[in-house]
Amino acid sequence: MRLRTRLLVLSVSTVAVIVTALFVQNLDSLTKTWLDSAAERSTDTGRLVQSVIVLHIADASASLPAASVEQTKRNWNRIVAGDKDLADVLLDQATMPNDVIVEINIVGDNGKVILSSIPSRQNQAAPVRESLTSVQDSGFLSRLGAIVTSKTDYETRIPLGMMGDTEQQKPMFEIQLLVSSSLLRVKIMPELERYAIVSLLALLAAAALAVVSAHLAVLPVRRIGKAIDTLSTGRPLGLTLPPPDREDREVAAVEYKLSLLGEQMQGARRDADQMRSAIGTLARGVAHEIRNPLNAISLRLESLRMRIADEVPEAEGEIELVSDEVHRLDRVVRTFLDLNRPMELDIKEFDPAELAASVLEIMRPAATEAHVELRLLKPSAPFVVRADRGLIEQGLLNIVNNAIQALGSGNGTDCRVNTTVALRGTNCEIAVTDNGPGMPQNVQERIFEPYFTTKSSGSGIGLAVTKRAMELHRGTIAVKSSPGEGATMILSFPVSGRRV
Repeated sequence: MRLRTRLLVLSVSTVAVIVTALFVQNLDSLTKTWLDSAAERSTDTGRLVQSVIVLHIADASASLPAASVEQTKRNWNRIVAGDKDLADVLLDQATMPNDVIVEINIVGDNGKVILSSIPSRQNQAAPVRESLTSVQDSGFLSRLGAIVTSKTDYETRIPLGMMGDTEQQKPMFEIQLLVSSSLLRVKIMPELERYAIVSLLALLAAAALAVVSAHLAVLPVRRIGKAIDTLSTGRPLGLTLPPPDREDREVAAVEYKLSLLGEQMQGARRDADQMRSAIGTLARGVAHEIRNPLNAISLRLESLRMRIADEVPEAEGEIELVSDEVHRLDRVVRTFLDLNRPMELDIKEFDPAELAASVLEIMRPAATEAHVELRLLKPSAPFVVRADRGLIEQGLLNIVNNAIQALGSGNGTDCRVNTTVALRGTNCEIAVTDNGPGMPQNVQERIFEPYFTTKSSGSGIGLAVTKRAMELHRGTIAVKSSPGEGATMILSFPVSGRRV
């Protein structure tokens, strides 16, 4: 994930958590406020009805006998049940506009409705609902569900006319007030929607601010990246130390240090080029001085062979041995010159799949003689690279030749070498896979060393030269192998080559 994307995700997620927490907190406060308001309203209404009942009972019961508690209870029941004015009060309080109370019942101690704001309730069993107080005391989700999703009513009960001893007192009446969750929802939804809209707008504003902040935050990183890219091409930055009052002085200071590092790298590169040139000149001079005596020795051996061939036939074997050693030493000198010869890249555009096909055609006679099948796997969509075709071709020839030699004569088995050309991101990848004996780990660790070889007639220079060619292309050469499972050599280099 890119740095800008990570910063954006982190900023938006942080703000989203904060906004969500604030939204939940406001929503919790809102539900508490409305439930408290509903409870207070129902309690006040109950107290009002309670006071009206007490007044009406006091006026009507003065002329009625009350010899016992049961007699008093019967008197009160008749007074409440037949009080039309009290019934009007209940109806008025239960039908007030913009209120949440939908029903008021006077309930006797037997659980039946004595008087109600709904006439059909009279003499019926009072409805049993969850207490509004228990909803107030529940958790946030329960309170929210009681308002937003519930379709039932909640009750508040106020006792009236306690009777019995002090330990087991029981109310003679209960005033039951039913609060509608639907009406609560109607009242709370506009504010809930307003909270949701504000939270959403805050989240969108935060996301927009995060995009801008992430863009500004990665600008210094991009500047440093461009400076590094410039240094990688060998061009100097030419920057000076930034003034103390510059706003982005820290980033500018890093760029300045990169500029100094680039100048040092240029100096080191010049020194290295001069050293390589000097070493190359010395190596070529030494090799030249060695080859001249070798040529002379070779000529004298041939002359000696011709003179004593008939006189001393037994000396032929010794002369042949000396001649082979001279030729071997000459081959070592030539490969040494090849390894130390400066390489100049000749960058051109070409199709890597077409180059691989050309290499396989060159190697097909040798593969046929060794009973090895050559296969080419081309990419689904052709592409073009910019590189030194000659160096890539020579490296691929070395690798395919090694694969054929690793398979031997075939011995009647299915011997094959697969060459795969593919585009991996911005790199061209050419992989050569054989189903031969594979390589042990100790061989894999040294296979690209100059003069290292496992073949009796090998020079150990081919893969070293190929590795050097890949490095000049800013690419790599790698080997993947396990004993008994074949081997894969992989050339990987940028599609767009650059001179170095």
